Amino acid sequence: MPSTNRLLRLAFPVGVLALCGLLWVRIARNAAALDAVPNAVGPAGWPRAMIVGLALFAIMYFVSELLQWRSAIRMGEVPAAGSSGDDEGNQKLALIGVGVILLYGLAIPKLGFAFATVLFLAIWCALGRVRSPITIALVSVIGTVVLLYMFVALAKMPLDRGEGVMGTWTVAVYRLLRIY
Repeated sequence: MPSTNRLLRLAFPVGVLALCGLLWVRIARNAAALDAVPNAVGPAGWPRAMIVGLALFAIMYFVSELLQWRSAIRMGEVPAAGSSGDDEGNQKLALIGVGVILLYGLAIPKLGFAFATVLFLAIWCALGRVRSPITIALVSVIGTVVLLYMFVALAKMPLDRGEGVMGTWTVAVYRLLRIY
């Protein structure tokens, strides 16, 4: 009998695939939702790309878990339910990661996309056990600049600039980067 953790790891990508199917029907195939900009690069194109990408990664994860499970069964190494102590630490880290993502979503309207993304990427690197301040700074800044060019300059998406002084700073950053 497979462990509960194994079943959860197999059920997770199945749930993600179901969510992708629901999102595809409700968003990507809904012409009324995407009529404003029907091009592939703009706001109408990225939901489809994200849903397809998420579905592909869920399928790859599911296949990977099945192959690991099959290999463990062949080797006679199927652990008993709850025998892995490392899984508990990983689950806590995953929950913290979900919390950081939710806080990022809440921070974007207040801080603006640019500044919220720099903070998010820095925290995400720290959660991923990246300890070099130079690496964290470079990933945060370069990652944010790439996302700004991709969404604001290329896709022409009006991202949140932030409230008050943050909006002014965001416009200054956009001008510095020659986005506008």
